[in-house]
Amino acid sequence: MVMDFHHVNRIETEALEWNSKEERLRKLFKSSPLIEKSLLKEKLKWCENMLVKYRKNNHFEERSALQIIKNERSNLIKLVYPSTFGQIFYKLMNLLILEKVNAKILISDELKSNRSLEVKLKQAGFNDALNKVERYMRLGQTKFTVPVSYYLNEKERIDHALQFKKDELGYYHFEGFRTSLHDKSKPSENRQHYFSADDVSIFNAKQSYDLLSGRAVLTDGTWKQFDLNDKDADSSYRIKEFPENYGYNIEKALSQLPLKISDQLEFTSLIISLKEGRREEAVLLKDGVEQKVFIEANPQYKSVNIYNESLKKNDVRRCRGHRKERSCKSAKKQSGITAPKNHHR
Repeated sequence: MVMDFHHVNRIETEALEWNSKEERLRKLFKSSPLIEKSLLKEKLKWCENMLVKYRKNNHFEERSALQIIKNERSNLIKLVYPSTFGQIFYKLMNLLILEKVNAKILISDELKSNRSLEVKLKQAGFNDALNKVERYMRLGQTKFTVPVSYYLNEKERIDHALQFKKDELGYYHFEGFRTSLHDKSKPSENRQHYFSADDVSIFNAKQSYDLLSGRAVLTDGTWKQFDLNDKDADSSYRIKEFPENYGYNIEKALSQLPLKISDQLEFTSLIISLKEGRREEAVLLKDGVEQKVFIEANPQYKSVNIYNESLKKNDVRRCRGHRKERSCKSAKKQSGITAPKNHHR
């Protein structure tokens, strides 16, 4: 749900959430005096937290809602603590200790939750979206979606939909993101995939583009690649996995090519980039003739894919072939991906 930034009554939203929670608890446990008292205590605790959480609120509708909660709190104190002494003691303890302790705990927990959310967003590569996410959080909705969209080149645009959900304590969690890749040269082909919270610890925003482009990414010792011909019910792609014991050695695959490499550092940099899922520019040197090509990892066939400057796919065997051949000959099949510049992502 993408929202307009008009003011939402956050207290009303949280009250509805509490009513829903209370209803579930009543269905879950058989009614008894003990259960009823426990529920009343929980509701009283919720009221206290709401009064602390929104105590500096100046919005008219929310201030009105707070007054209703304050009245409800007074009724609950009488129900939970029937004796006059018990009520006075609770109010005194709440005034001197509980309110301050609850406020500190609430602020501390909120800071921890927000820091955790910030770390996950940065880990997923959405640093620039943090301010927008915070604006949505202030609206207090149970769940929301933050759109992030940008062009990668003249023909390709990528759209991310970041999904967030509030838990029962009122803290937000990053649920995952759906990424869609649009290519002007293929308007009928819309590739998309949902990356869950578990996927976020493995893949980031940049890698989502590489995967949707059909390339493989190395994570935790396993090469992973989308099967672009196999989707699930959620319109996401099945992931093909090639673990270490599958036997793919990208260093070996590259060493079989007549690459023009200045030193070991350049070779290592190329390997790292390919492992991250990128298509990299390189130069083949055969019989003194240089040819600019683009290379990407191909773990399934324990090789690499090679494209010429027009992104026609080359026959890897011919590129490795006899020294008499002056250049790689293009394969008949042609890739439809727009020719990238160096370090194209």
